[in-house]
Amino acid sequence: MNKISKLGALAGAAVLALSLGACSSDGTNAGSTTDSTTSTVSASQQKALDAAYAGVGADLSALPSVDVTAGKTLYVISCGQAVPSCSTPTAATVAAAEAAGWTAKVADGNLNSGGTGFADAVSQAVSAGADVIVPIGFPCVAAQTAFTTAHKAGVTIIGGGGVDNCDPQQWSSIRYWMADTDPETGIWYAQAALQADYAYGKIGDGVKAIVINATGGPWGQFLVDGFSKQLDTLGVDAKSAVVDVVDVSDEENGDGSYVQKVMTEILAHPEANALIIPVDGYLTGGLSQAIVQNGLDDQLLIIGRSGDESALKLIKAGNSGFDATVGYASEWGAWGSVDTAIRVLAGQDPQDIGEQVKLIDADHNMPASGDFAGSVDFKKAFEASWGVN
Repeated sequence: MNKISKLGALAGAAVLALSLGACSSDGTNAGSTTDSTTSTVSASQQKALDAAYAGVGADLSALPSVDVTAGKTLYVISCGQAVPSCSTPTAATVAAAEAAGWTAKVADGNLNSGGTGFADAVSQAVSAGADVIVPIGFPCVAAQTAFTTAHKAGVTIIGGGGVDNCDPQQWSSIRYWMADTDPETGIWYAQAALQADYAYGKIGDGVKAIVINATGGPWGQFLVDGFSKQLDTLGVDAKSAVVDVVDVSDEENGDGSYVQKVMTEILAHPEANALIIPVDGYLTGGLSQAIVQNGLDDQLLIIGRSGDESALKLIKAGNSGFDATVGYASEWGAWGSVDTAIRVLAGQDPQDIGEQVKLIDADHNMPASGDFAGSVDFKKAFEASWGVN
C-alpha cells in the first residue's frame, strides 16, 4: 500500500481515466494524469496537480539587446557555500559574469555566521574594489550597514533572489521575475502555490500540514503565506489545514540543530500528513534521514523547494523521506541577475527574467541528470542579447 492510501486521503475520490501522454521538455511524462503514488483523484485535485506540473515561467524570446559595459568586477555574496541552494546559484552567477566578459569573484556569507557573516562578506567585496555586488539568498536588512557603505562607494548592487527591504533602499535593482506579479513576493508566492497545489492534489480536502519557515529572510514568510493563500483558493481552510509553522533560523540551519527541532514538532502532531519545506537543503542536510529513521516517511507527504541534483536523487530513490520538490531554475535566475546588472550599468530598464518553476516528483519533470534547469536554453538567450555569442 502506498503512502497516500495509507493516509486514507484519497478514499472515495472519482477515478479519472485521462491519459494525455504528453512529454515534458525535460524528457519526462509531465502530462500524465496518473503516477506511481495515486490513480484516484477528484476533478479538482487533478486540476491542481496539472497546474503544479505545468508550473510558471517564460521563454526569453523577447529579450532586448544590450551593450555590456567592459572591465567590471562582480562579487557574488553567497548565503553559504556549504549548502547547494546557495553554492549553485553562486557558481552560476560567476559563470554568467565571466560569459559577459567581466571578472567574477565570490565572498562567502557563511550562513550569516555569528550574525555578521553576510555583512563581513559584503565589506570584503567593497574593500576588494567590487564594481557590482550580487547577494545570493538574503535581504538588504541582513547586512544593512555594509550595503549602505557599498552604495555610498558607488557599487552597483543587484538582488540575487532577495529583496531590498532597507529603509532607505540601498540596492540598484532587485531581480524581476514575471510581468503582472509583485516584484518582491511574486515568485515566492508562485512557488508556494505549487506546493499547495501538489499537497491538495495528492491528499485532497484533508490536508494537515506542518510548514517550515526559514526566518533568515522575508522570503521564508512569503512562502508560508503563499502556501496558506493557495490552500484557501483551492477551497481548503488554511487555518485548519496548517497545523504548525516551525521557525528555522540561519544559525539553526548552519549548526544542524533544526533537524531535532523539526522532528520534535512532527512527533507532536501525529495528525499531520504533509511536511512543507522551504529549502531542499534542510532535507538533504539530515532531516530526510531522521524522518526515515523515525518511521515517519509513510505518514507524511514531503514537499521541498529547490530542485538541486542531491535532492532529486533522493526523490528518484523513493522511500527516502522526500517525495517532491518545486524546482526553480536557480542558474537561470543567476544569469538573470547578471543580465539585470548589465542593463542597469547600460542605463536600460531591468527585464523580467521569468525563470521557470515546476513541481517535480519521481514521475514528472524529473531531469535525466543534474539540477532542474527549465526547458529553455537561457544561457544562449542571454548571451545573444549581450552580443557575446
